Parts: sequence; C-alpha cells; structure tokens
Amino acid sequence: MSVITLTTDAYSGGNILAEGIAEKMGYRCIGDDVVIAAAAETYAIDKGKLEQSLKASASFFNSRSSRKYRLISLLEAVLVEQMCQEDLIYHGFIAVSRIQEVSHAIKVRVIANAESRLNEVIQKERSSGMVEAKDRIFKLDKERQRWSRAIYGIDISDSALYDLVVNIGSMGNEDVKDAIETIVITARQKKFEPMTYSVNCLTNITLSCKVKAAFIDSYPKMEVRSDKGTIYMLVPALRRKNQKNILAFKNKIMELEGVEHVEIYVRKEIFDDMVRGN
Repeated sequence: MSVITLTTDAYSGGNILAEGIAEKMGYRCIGDDVVIAAAAETYAIDKGKLEQSLKASASFFNSRSSRKYRLISLLEAVLVEQMCQEDLIYHGFIAVSRIQEVSHAIKVRVIANAESRLNEVIQKERSSGMVEAKDRIFKLDKERQRWSRAIYGIDISDSALYDLVVNIGSMGNEDVKDAIETIVITARQKKFEPMTYSVNCLTNITLSCKVKAAFIDSYPKMEVRSDKGTIYMLVPALRRKNQKNILAFKNKIMELEGVEHVEIYVRKEIFDDMVRGN
C-alpha cells in the first residue's frame, strides 16, 4: 500500500486536487470527514466533539482537561489504520508529524496565491465581501497554525515537513492539472515505493496509536512506542500503583490484536533512553 498525504490551507483547492490524484492513480481518497465518521463509529463518540478537536477555539485550548489529546488520539488511530490497508490519498492535517519516517507515505504541501483564495471564499460564501474574505482566511490560517503547535509542536505550514511543495498559483484548470501531474509523477518515484523498513515503521505507528487510543481515558499523559509487536509505555501515574495493578494493566494491553509483549515505564528518562536505543 502507498500513501499520499495532501495538506493545504483553507480555500486552496485541496479537495479537487486530492480527488484528481486519486482518480489518476486508482487510490481511495479520504478527508477528515471520513476519518471523523470512522472514529465516531469505532469508539462510540459524538462526531461533533471530534470535529471540534480539529479547531483551535480559545475555550478548547484553555481547557485544563486532556480531552483535546484524547480526541486527536482516536482520529490518529483510525487514520493510520486505514493507511495500512490500501493505497490511499488523505487530504487533511492529522498525524503529519507522526508519519515523518514513513517513506512510502509521501507528504505533499499545496499552496495557492492569496487572490485566488479570496475569490474562492467570495464564491463559496456568498455573503462575504473582500474584507470579510481576508478576515476569514487570516483567522483560519492562524487557527490551523495554533492547532498544529498545540497538538504536535510544529507549524503545519513548515515546508521541511513535506517531501514536495506545490504552488498551484491561481487555481485555474491548467494549474490544477499541472499540479496533479507533478504529484503523480513524484509519487511514482522508486524512493516512495513501500519498502520493508517503511512498511514496518507504519505498522509500529499503527499499533502504538491503537494502544494509546484504547487506554488514553485512563492515562491521558501516557506515551506509547511499539516495535515488532512489543509495546513500550511511559505511564507516570502507575508509579503509585502496586505490582498487582501494573500486571493487570499489562494483561489488558496484551488482549489487543498485534500486541506480543509489553514493557511499562514510570520514569521518563528511562523511557526516553529506551526509545533512543530501540
């Protein structure tokens, strides 16, 4: 399975590009709406809450609760699982930083010029004039930057995160056609084929996300890594638990499909040393 992730700013023609690439390459095309619907069904959670987790409202990020991380964890688990199953193009910005080492998941950033984005807003939002359109774009761009920094500690617009950055200029038909062709040609390069190391890397990420999603309600500050079926977990909250409780927790984790062994750490420095050496 090969993967293309397509990240764009709002009103930059992302959906049209994603669908065009998917049609040309025979890939399944999904966006955040599909990921949200799948997560809502899998984890029996309200879709509205999942949708809200992708926005950077003041009340959302000022909350002292861990709900934002819990909801994002559920979305990540669903998304990376789908990346493992079939050739896929994903248009959105969930998990971009999680899959940096997955070489067969080509990360593409698409930008459009400001005038075209303004015209797109005015066309789609009939009540918007030029001033309102500028304000809307400014707020949406800031919101996404704030979201990516809060959740992943990155700037989603940073070109260093991507294998390819494409400027589609005015978003005219020829611009879009050329962008699709450029992305398709790049995605077919040998270095983006699914190689053993890259496939194993995505498999490890998928299992880590599955475990985290399963237990994040109980331990919201935990960290999870996996390697060939072995789960490494940092759960500082277990420091105050006895061995019987820790063993019971391990047994619950072992019930998950794909888990063969579990190691739990309560001290971050030891966990970090293990991750660096693994």
